[in-house]
Amino acid sequence: MSDKFAELLSEKTRENPAFIHIDFIGLIRMGRTHPERLENFCALLRKTELLGGNICIPAFTLSYTRNEDFDLLNSPSVNVGIVSEAVRNEFPRRRTCDGLFSFTAIGNNFSDENFRIKDSDTFGDSLIAEVFKKDGYLASIGGVFRNSTEIHYLEKLLEVDYRSDKIFEGNLIAGDGKAHRQKVTYFCKNFDYNLWYDFSALEHDLREEGLFEIYKAGEYPVYIEMIRFRTVYEFLKEKIRKDKNYLINDLKDKRTKN
Repeated sequence: MSDKFAELLSEKTRENPAFIHIDFIGLIRMGRTHPERLENFCALLRKTELLGGNICIPAFTLSYTRNEDFDLLNSPSVNVGIVSEAVRNEFPRRRTCDGLFSFTAIGNNFSDENFRIKDSDTFGDSLIAEVFKKDGYLASIGGVFRNSTEIHYLEKLLEVDYRSDKIFEGNLIAGDGKAHRQKVTYFCKNFDYNLWYDFSALEHDLREEGLFEIYKAGEYPVYIEMIRFRTVYEFLKEKIRKDKNYLINDLKDKRTKN
């Protein structure tokens, strides 16, 4: 059964890589125990890569924002779930060199620049930009499209005024144990406690427009939702043209509604 799903993923992502965000609940039928489910999912990714697919799984650490070193092989993922951490451990040499927002990039259709130790611009000239230019996908398993951090790249393209570049600096520990000083540019939300954001409303509106592609291969017990990164960009461009704060809200308004 996994072969059919791997074939589907590889066909979709051979030329158009995908960022995939995962909630463990989406894998619940892949095995009888948690270790078995994680093992089967990693096996699925290996098969997808073998067939020519290209998948990016978050392995974020936010290391420099917490005054921590970024150990390329050993720093655990933060706030992206146990599946992403299992994938990072399974493919340790495929982690990109970004001390804040690294990805486990599985496949051969990625620039070597993503794995070269240098200063990084997460939401500028980066892996995210590369996938966008290749007309790639934002995807989710377990209904967590709203976790698509890559959308900040689109906010930067659209020049929103509530985020701006900030440079964080720290030590990157390479695979050979040597330390390298790195600067990472992060397009982060301006320091304002009255503003909050999530992408739930965007997810809802995209669903209402029927823009998600939903796939399940044969009897394989996993669904994946996919949408072209550029489709989200064009949708957001029109929404933000009408309402520059489409992706954010005022906390006071939220409290009033609640």
